[in-house]
Amino acid sequence: MPFTFSHPAIVLPLRYLPKRWASLTGLIIGSMVPDFEYFIRMRVKSIYSHTWPGLFWFDLPLGLIIIFVYQILIKDRVILHLPVALNRRFSRFRGVDKQGSFLQYLLIVILSILIGAASHILWDGFTHPNGYFVKVMPVLSDTIHLGEHQLFVYKIIQHGSSIIGVIVIVLAVYTLPLGNPKKNHHVVVFWVQIFVISIIILAVRLMAGLSYHQYGNVIVTVIAGGFIGLIITSITINLKAIISDK
Repeated sequence: MPFTFSHPAIVLPLRYLPKRWASLTGLIIGSMVPDFEYFIRMRVKSIYSHTWPGLFWFDLPLGLIIIFVYQILIKDRVILHLPVALNRRFSRFRGVDKQGSFLQYLLIVILSILIGAASHILWDGFTHPNGYFVKVMPVLSDTIHLGEHQLFVYKIIQHGSSIIGVIVIVLAVYTLPLGNPKKNHHVVVFWVQIFVISIIILAVRLMAGLSYHQYGNVIVTVIAGGFIGLIITSITINLKAIISDK
């Protein structure tokens, strides 16, 4: 699969659309949500999320849940705890990015999730051995010799497009206008806590039978652990803020 966090690159041009037409959050989450079946299972196995029926009954509901958790629990905490260089660029995104009435916002988010998830499935269609375009375009299953190694064309596209996607995202972040970040002296503690939780979850999975030779499963377990750590850490900070305000 192309790197999960490269997928938003393909929907970034849509950020120039008016906010009443598209939700950037919905597009980005949607472009990654099919891979969340891997994170839920903590193994590289997808049965539902990369199918067209699953786009509607799996990806869309899961995308809405992720956006709700992200907007309410996570977003402001993550931005506040980013390194200064990133904090300055993302500070303008703090707060819920709701536009218009709730119904209008919900419809825009739903459409954006569907567009993002569809772009993910189409992209994977060129880079997966069972992908639609790999099946109908034999050239994608051809092999190229690199020294003693043979690589399928779709594999080269997979890794090449992942690298290009990361570069596009880095450039997009770099060109964001600078804001005035709120100073935070607990940045390191925030990310260390997330890292520790992620490692604990990986250790539990290894003790439960996961082999460290299963590199793909190890990677998705670490990422899943990071998401869990992010949620737990954000909830902890929010609870502390509520208690301190009383």
